[in-house]
Amino acid sequence: MDFITSVIKANQEVLKLLSTNDPSLKTKLQRGAGGDISRVVDIEAEKIFVKHLKKFGQITSEESGIIGEGKDNIIIDPIDGSDNFISGLPYFGSSIARKKNGKICDGVICNFANGDIFVKNDKSFKKANIQRRVFSEIISNKYATIGIYERAYASLELICEVNKAGLKYRSPGALALSLAYAHDVRFVIFEGKLREYDVAAGIYMCDDMEVFVEDEIMIVSRDKKLFEKLTKIVRGMK
Repeated sequence: MDFITSVIKANQEVLKLLSTNDPSLKTKLQRGAGGDISRVVDIEAEKIFVKHLKKFGQITSEESGIIGEGKDNIIIDPIDGSDNFISGLPYFGSSIARKKNGKICDGVICNFANGDIFVKNDKSFKKANIQRRVFSEIISNKYATIGIYERAYASLELICEVNKAGLKYRSPGALALSLAYAHDVRFVIFEGKLREYDVAAGIYMCDDMEVFVEDEIMIVSRDKKLFEKLTKIVRGMK
């Protein structure tokens, strides 16, 4: 079984776990390797991904850190947006990337709330429903009217400038998913510490877009003029 197929199988198993609606999955545990408090759901999902993916290389997980050995590096966020899952907000998923010789070569992001799964490698970037698995090529949404502003609640200055510019946005709370949907919206902004677990697969899926990363601010947009406008705002804040 190849890597992508194994990742899809793992996601299907995690989706089955989540569909049990077992309240014990929401129980708090210790602080994970990524710095956030882990829940039972994070650890159980991690176990599933490790079971399916450990044969492909060494795993770097947000929850447990380094797992196993291998030449390739598998970077996983077992539950992206776990606070959303805990709170019943339907915007949470998983993020998996495979790195060969220091370069991302495969990325898979799954939205457990609606079944969307995004798969990218060096040959294609496609989307499907995880149950039906009928894949179609990603096409940018030229009619988009909003962007995504992750962690907008933590912004003190940039958010004011974005509002002054008259830009509409949402702040759904799962960065990997938001990057996967970047072709559907006008822009994605993130403020805060960028961790590999959160962005490895997502940034890989945005490699045909404009990307700015500086001073814990990330901006992604397919619209070059809008991208330049946003980066100018950021640089003008210094």
